[in-house]
Amino acid sequence: MHVQGHYFPKASSNYQQGVANIGDSLVAISHDDQLISSYAISDITLTPGLAGLADELCFNDGSRFIPTDVNYRWPFKTNKLDRLERLEKSKWAIIAAVIFTPLFMWLMLYKVVPTIAVYSVDTLPRSVVEQMGEQSFTIIEKLALDESELPNEQQIKVQQYFNTMLNELSLEPSIYRLSFYKSEAFGANAFAMPHGRIVVTDELANLLADKPNALKAVLLHEIGHVVHQHSVRMTAQSAASTIVLAVIFGDLEGIAEVALGTGATFAQQGFSRDMEREADSYALIQLEHLGYSSNDFADAIQALQSAHTSENEHLEKVNNLLEYLSSHPSAQERIDNARK
Repeated sequence: MHVQGHYFPKASSNYQQGVANIGDSLVAISHDDQLISSYAISDITLTPGLAGLADELCFNDGSRFIPTDVNYRWPFKTNKLDRLERLEKSKWAIIAAVIFTPLFMWLMLYKVVPTIAVYSVDTLPRSVVEQMGEQSFTIIEKLALDESELPNEQQIKVQQYFNTMLNELSLEPSIYRLSFYKSEAFGANAFAMPHGRIVVTDELANLLADKPNALKAVLLHEIGHVVHQHSVRMTAQSAASTIVLAVIFGDLEGIAEVALGTGATFAQQGFSRDMEREADSYALIQLEHLGYSSNDFADAIQALQSAHTSENEHLEKVNNLLEYLSSHPSAQERIDNARK
């Protein structure tokens, strides 16, 4: 049997026209009736053929032979390789892939990756978490924070609240550090960094100045983020999600990158809402443990909601979309949960 094709010498992209002569145990490659080389069939590697692509013969010396007819299939092709080609052409296999690929992606991004993130953070050395937190805080400080204008007496009072709670909860003061900053970008807010630094804005301290227990509830919420290592888990999940998408989809370009990146963001936000609920739960439990009321947390959320609503009334028409995209559960959900 004679097969027309292109013969590629070892480590060369140049080819010459050739003919593969198939025998019982040998394949001989010739050009213009002149023998180039011959190979034992047992020493030949055959690439899996797919529709529209020719089966390549890969020889043990590094050379290759590719048939001119892309539909030609070698008589010594194994059943295993045939099955791959049949699977690629199967309508049922295509339908199954369309159905199960999204399910697989959901399982990976919403179940497997978060689970890996939860368990992986325990393996990180404290020095890595400290460096991660300081680097992140330095960037935020430069971009969005200004020197606090709170009176020293007010700062000392809030610091005393914080220190007392750390002591009563047996938390390490060297890890949990409180800082005060003014911030037009954050407004009345507080946030926790991975390494334990908790920032309270002047705006929040002033908003809750006459509600000290509500301010303590906010501080407990932020302590909960540190206790449960939420920032580190978010970083681990983000990295793992990126790796999963890269492995499954390979090199992403154009609109594919945008679409997949949006999907990963939505998955990430869902995980963040779970973390907020976890931090809320921590705050409510510790409020009761310290002798306060869960209503203090509800009062804090209500005050924050009122402050932010007055600043963003023009956003009410798109509130439903913003609620989904927000990394926090809805304020009303959190208030209702605290007042139960």
